[in-house]
Amino acid sequence: MTTTASRVDRARIAALLATGAMLVGALVVRGRVVIGLLVVAAVFVPMERLFALRPQRVLRAGWKTDLVHFVVDGALTTIGLVLVVVVVGGLLRALVPDSLRHAIGEQPAAAQFALGLVIAEIGGYWGHRASHRVPWLWRFHRLHHSIEEMDWLAAARLHPVDQVFTRSCFVVPLFALGFSRATFGAFLVFAGFQALFVHANVRVPFGPLRYLVATPQFHHWHHAAEPDAYDSNFAGELPVLDAVFGTLRMPGHWPERYGIEERAPGAYLHQLAWPFRESS
Repeated sequence: MTTTASRVDRARIAALLATGAMLVGALVVRGRVVIGLLVVAAVFVPMERLFALRPQRVLRAGWKTDLVHFVVDGALTTIGLVLVVVVVGGLLRALVPDSLRHAIGEQPAAAQFALGLVIAEIGGYWGHRASHRVPWLWRFHRLHHSIEEMDWLAAARLHPVDQVFTRSCFVVPLFALGFSRATFGAFLVFAGFQALFVHANVRVPFGPLRYLVATPQFHHWHHAAEPDAYDSNFAGELPVLDAVFGTLRMPGHWPERYGIEERAPGAYLHQLAWPFRESS
């Protein structure tokens, strides 16, 4: 028993040290992520106090692991995304006529952003839907759906493999079609803030606008622990896509519970390894 306990303790210590090393490495590579974390926390923590959907602690269960996801996952996702864009995006870009890429690239910034948003949303919708319908993809995506207490930081609980796939579904088309770097940057900032907002523990009335732009109520139903809600509300920004493709769910009330039947591991490295376990 003592030997077994010692091995478990050593494994936990090794996991903590490895997680700490990854955290430090990510901070060295992406030092600005700390500033970004402080900025979004300064925005969303007071927002969740003032417009709280339900009483909930700021430091709720699992917040430490989600914080590691917030800091580390971006670096891991970027590495994988660059590889996909270079290989797949490069091949598709070569198939796009130069005249089309130049026409898109020469559009005003606002027009590029609007067109890019629609294209990215369509790609993102089908990528997200596939991550629920394809069993191998669901192995990675289910980590995000293991969230049981919704707040802005819960948006960070994502497996890097899942992130590479879903982001590729909208980044690759934008790259292949010749959208400018400014459009890429503007869309990623917008989508990032929107992702934090729709996960937040806030009750904000949008009225009829809730059918035009993704809201917390819209996305909370996507995370609801109810069978009827599992395959609904896949759009990131435009609920109209769910309406068009028959996956919109927008009751007048809010979900009572969130999560899935499977219990995700608590530690960061164990969460990364979860999809690869034979029994998962």
